[in-house]
Amino acid sequence: MKKWLGVVGLLSLSLTLVLSGCNLPWSSDNNKQNVINSSKGNKQTATLIPKIDSKDYQSLKPTGNTSDSTRGYIGYGVNNRVDIDQLETGLMNMSKSVFSPDDYVFQSGQYLSEADINNMLYRKSKKTPNGLNPPLGKGQSVRDQAMNSPKILSYILEQDYLKSTGKNKYELGGVSLAISLNQVYTDKVTDKSGKQYDVQKTLNVSQVKQQGKTIAQKVLQQVRQKNGLGNVPIFITLYAEAPDSSLVPGYFYSKTYVSNNSGSIGKWENVNEDNVLFPSDKSKSKYKSDNELFNNFKTDVSKYFPNFIGVTAKGRYENGDLVDLNFQISIKFYDKTEVMGFASYVTSLVKDRFPFSKNIPVQISIITPNTQEAVIVSNPDMDEPFVHVFEQ
Repeated sequence: MKKWLGVVGLLSLSLTLVLSGCNLPWSSDNNKQNVINSSKGNKQTATLIPKIDSKDYQSLKPTGNTSDSTRGYIGYGVNNRVDIDQLETGLMNMSKSVFSPDDYVFQSGQYLSEADINNMLYRKSKKTPNGLNPPLGKGQSVRDQAMNSPKILSYILEQDYLKSTGKNKYELGGVSLAISLNQVYTDKVTDKSGKQYDVQKTLNVSQVKQQGKTIAQKVLQQVRQKNGLGNVPIFITLYAEAPDSSLVPGYFYSKTYVSNNSGSIGKWENVNEDNVLFPSDKSKSKYKSDNELFNNFKTDVSKYFPNFIGVTAKGRYENGDLVDLNFQISIKFYDKTEVMGFASYVTSLVKDRFPFSKNIPVQISIITPNTQEAVIVSNPDMDEPFVHVFEQ
């Protein structure tokens, strides 16, 4: 576990919680909860982890050898780390609209196995009849066949939401699914002789979005056949992945709620979400005023530090409004006191001269070429920002 160094007296109680996280009282065996998945007919023991923020979920972490069978498996289908993070946190945040944190607790997906997901990610064929990607197309080589019939479906992420049925007892109350779709089809295909070929094709986004709704119905039909998922509410979202090399994630574009007694999808609701990198051509053209604010902050940062290298930021928009900002400030490293002084200066900018609204959650990472040196966090419900400087 990394240690923290305080800077300019800005350490808060939140830091104390982070430091004590290795031995928190709720991690004791005395607080294990019996999770009863009555629809599956078995019992599971788990630790109930309390929420840090009232708007977030409590979560259930399986104990012993029981765990999420697909933990880490998302990387098999989704190649971009920023997409993986956005899928997981984005699905959880969107689930709050149907599975309120006041009434439900979160548990990572327990029902869909690697085999279940694989069976849906495969191309449809005689050997893989449940595959939801199209069969290979026409062409003289396997590469041509793949290019002529690109895969649309990239991954299916499951999250479970449980309700209390009594003291220390929980049962499945609903499931959320994120169906992730390619905007750029990237693959490796192998011919009969064992030779491997790289495949990459940019897809028609409007067609992908429409096909995603058709795929979602087929996913629902297969999910309903799983033991334990035949009669629970299911929240389904559609996600358009960013290209593998993108610095910002893709976006959710549609969602729907399927009641516990339904096997078909009714009405879809549009999701207006966007992610943008500052500075970029997109930020300059589509978000001109925010791009100017970013430049103002960048100018203030550069006034202090002679070894300043650069500033970038990732912004997330919902319904046209900026709702989240993550900055990365790159510096040359000389000594720890230099980093501490710079972190203190940037924190003062966030507190007194930050050009963006105080209602936007902000995280700033200060990095050198080899490592992260400090992180500054400012949330709307905090009186002052706090800063952590890593002691390597």
